[in-house]
Amino acid sequence: MKVTFMLLVLFVSFITKAQVKTDITPETDNYIHGYVLDNMSKSALPYANIYIINSSVGTISNETGYYAIDITNFDDDDSIRFQYIGYKTIVLGINELKSSPTVYLNEDITNLRETLIFGDAPDAEYIVKQIIRNKDSNYRNTCSKKTSFIRERYTNDIDELKFDIKKNSIEELNEDMAVIAENSIPRHSTSYTDFLGYFYMSDKQDDSVKFKTEPIRVVSLKEKNIAALDDMEKIFNDLFIGSGEKEYWKVRTGILSQTLDIDDESDTTASDSVPDNQRKMSYYNRNISNKLKYSLMDNKDDWEFLYKTSRYKYTIMGGTSVNGVDVYIIDFAPGNSGLYQGRIYVSTSSFALVRADYGYAPNKNGKDFNMFGVGYSENRFYRSIYFENTVDGYALRYLSKRDGASVSFRRKVSLLKKRKRFLFDKTLKEIKVGLNISLESESSFEILIMEDKAITHEQFANIKQAENMDVIFVDQFDDSLWKGYSIIEPTEQMRMYKKHDVANDGEE
Repeated sequence: MKVTFMLLVLFVSFITKAQVKTDITPETDNYIHGYVLDNMSKSALPYANIYIINSSVGTISNETGYYAIDITNFDDDDSIRFQYIGYKTIVLGINELKSSPTVYLNEDITNLRETLIFGDAPDAEYIVKQIIRNKDSNYRNTCSKKTSFIRERYTNDIDELKFDIKKNSIEELNEDMAVIAENSIPRHSTSYTDFLGYFYMSDKQDDSVKFKTEPIRVVSLKEKNIAALDDMEKIFNDLFIGSGEKEYWKVRTGILSQTLDIDDESDTTASDSVPDNQRKMSYYNRNISNKLKYSLMDNKDDWEFLYKTSRYKYTIMGGTSVNGVDVYIIDFAPGNSGLYQGRIYVSTSSFALVRADYGYAPNKNGKDFNMFGVGYSENRFYRSIYFENTVDGYALRYLSKRDGASVSFRRKVSLLKKRKRFLFDKTLKEIKVGLNISLESESSFEILIMEDKAITHEQFANIKQAENMDVIFVDQFDDSLWKGYSIIEPTEQMRMYKKHDVANDGEE
C-alpha cells in the first residue's frame, strides 16, 4: 500500500534512521595511505590525480586530500605520479612513500605578462565567453566504455522535531505514540552507495537507449528499521484498509488539502518486485545519467558564470600546463548579482574548460523562501570538475557535486477520514498535529572515470543490461569489500559512521 503515513512522520523517518558508533581501523596491507597537501599552506589538495607509472592503476585524493592506492602487484622501485592543476607534478618511488606517504606539492603558475611578447594579457571575460562558443567542438559525444567509481552520500541533521497533538478522535492513536515517534527518530543520519563498474555510452541521438550499466560491485549503507515507527505504520495501514466504499482520507493544512491516493499492493505484479539485496537497474541508470548531464555545461543556472558574464568579475591569475596543454588560470567572483565564486582553467589554444572549482560566494544562497510556516534555503553548493584531453577532444575524468539546504516546517496538519454525501462530505475521524521540524540536509555525488575506452556502435548495441543489480548492504564502511579495487577513499566521518537499531532505547 502506497500511502501518506503519519502526516510527515514517515518522511522524517526515511531520512533519519541512523546512529553514530565507535571507530574502525582500516586495512592497510598492500596499500599506501596518505595526504596530498600544498607545500606552503599545508592545506589539502582535493581530487589530485594519482597513478602508478606504466600501469592502469590510479585514483584521486578525496575531498580532504586523503588517498589510498593499491600496490599489491608492484615493487618498491616502481613510481607513483602526483598531479594537481596549478602545481608541479611530482614522481615518488613506492619505497619512499611507504616511509613518508604525505605528499607536498609546489605551485606552478606562470606570470603571463612575463611570457607574452607585447606584455598585454588577454581579456579574461573574452576567454570565458569562448568556452561555450567552442563547447561542441571541444566535447564530442562518442561511443565509449567507461570504467567508473561513483559515490553518492546523504546526511541529515535534525535541529528540532516536535509533534504536538491538538485534536484527536482516532482512538488507535494517542499522545504517547507521538512522544515515542519523537524519541525514536535519531537526530543525525548518514547513508551512501558506492558503485564500481562500467558505463556504456552511445553517440547516436536516435538510439532509444543511450546509457547502459554493468556493475562490478555495489555497496550501500543499510537502513535499519525502527520498531516504533514500523508499528505506527501498521496502525495507519490498518486504518486505511478498513475504509468503507464511500470513505476516504485527506490531509489538510490551513486552506490547502489533498486526498490520499491509496493503492492496494496486490496491484503490483511479481515482475515489478525486487529482492531485498538488489536494486532496479533502470532506476539507477536514470539517476546517474541525469547527474552526469551537469558535465555537458548546458544548465545555465549551475554554469551561470559562463552564460551571464556581465554578472561577474574575472581575473587572470597566470598560466600553467596540464598534460601538455597550456591553460589560463582565471578567478571569478560576483560583480553585478552573480551567485558563485571560484577558479577555472581554460586551454589557451582551444578555449576548452579543463577544470572548474567553485561554489556559492559569501552571503549568497540558491532558492530561499520562508512563508506560511514553511522554510527552505539552498545554502551549500560546491562543484569540482576535470576534463582530460584525448584524441577525440576533452572527456570527463572526475566530477564532485555537493549540495545542502536548511528545511523547516512549522504548521498544524490534520488527517481526516471523510464519507462522501450530498453537498458536504461528513468528517468521521480527525487528528490534528502541530508539526515543528527543522533540519539540515546535504547530498554529494562523486564520479572517477579510471579508463575511457572507445567502442563501436555495434558493440554498444550488443551490451545486454541486467534488469536488477546486486547490492551488498553494510552497517559500516568495510575496507575489506574493496580490497584490490581502486576507489575514492572515504572521509574519516564516513568511515566511522555506523547504523544500528534504536528501536529498544529510543535514544541517540
